[in-house]
Amino acid sequence: MSGLFGSRGFTNKTRPSAFLRSILQNGVGRPVKQLKRITLKFCETSQHSLYARKFVEEHLIDFASRHPSVVIYALPETEAFPQVCAEYLNGREEICELNKRDCDDILKILETFADRSGVEIVRIRKDFHTDIPSLQGEWHPFLNFRSYNIVNKLDWTPKLTNAWDPVGKPWEKCYRKHELHKLENRPVLTYEEKAEKPLG
Repeated sequence: MSGLFGSRGFTNKTRPSAFLRSILQNGVGRPVKQLKRITLKFCETSQHSLYARKFVEEHLIDFASRHPSVVIYALPETEAFPQVCAEYLNGREEICELNKRDCDDILKILETFADRSGVEIVRIRKDFHTDIPSLQGEWHPFLNFRSYNIVNKLDWTPKLTNAWDPVGKPWEKCYRKHELHKLENRPVLTYEEKAEKPLG
């Protein structure tokens, strides 16, 4: 049995899917409309193209004024089946038949084409995606979670400390357990020796 798009045997694992993405980071700065050209084909005398001709006569100029960056072609052809072809900046084309569709439906189709990015509509694997993933993994509220006892009150009394006391080894938590011996044999360099060492 064929599916909605004439496909056979598509399951959840074999169905085409992609990550959430945008075209050239579109929307970070000034948005660029990805719809490049719209071509309307209809017949001048056919009954199938009645609403397509009516849309061109009454609504096409208003649509063009709202989207000045889109090139619109209205091509009347003899015995042509009414359809609209949308071309995007990434080279993809979308074709939609306009048979048995009134002017409101045609307007909704054109507005949908104008608001799209041109990327093929497939199943989205995740609701978020980054091109440069972090080496530390995904952040979540319990990443650096510590068990605090909220019953005990905080101690706000001032404490006297000596600023010249050694801090100890604050970078000890950055080492693994089997690498802690490196802290014991850490060489002590002078400022002149540090200046001669390469950075990094």
